[in-house]
Amino acid sequence: KLFSDMFPVILCDNGHEFMDIEGMEQSIYGGQRCKVFFCEPNRPDQKGAAEVNHRQIRCIIPKGTSFDHLMQKDITLLTNHINSYKRKSLLDQSPYDVAMNIYPEDFFILLGLCKIASDKVILKPELLFQKS
Repeated sequence: KLFSDMFPVILCDNGHEFMDIEGMEQSIYGGQRCKVFFCEPNRPDQKGAAEVNHRQIRCIIPKGTSFDHLMQKDITLLTNHINSYKRKSLLDQSPYDVAMNIYPEDFFILLGLCKIASDKVILKPELLFQKS
């Protein structure tokens, strides 16, 4: 139910990672949980906000770097930092701030999400690739 509420529509490009449309649209409990739509080829402007996130991911994980070694804790850390970064498009709020006004606190706790203080946000490889 929460997934359907959060993601009634998923907009993606035509990458091979999005080939299982039926799998993405169907709930593990049966029935449709969302609708998947595709942008036109070579039209990243049709999903502009997602492109900002992609650029920020690439600031942390440079192109050509394998994702194979990443664990869920790494992805959660990366997500927390990216979603805590304030955006002009959100009137100098972070995506996390906006989401906190929409979703209950339980949602963030269940997913292990937490806001990172503005002065602690790291959007560089050091976030995940710190030397011991």
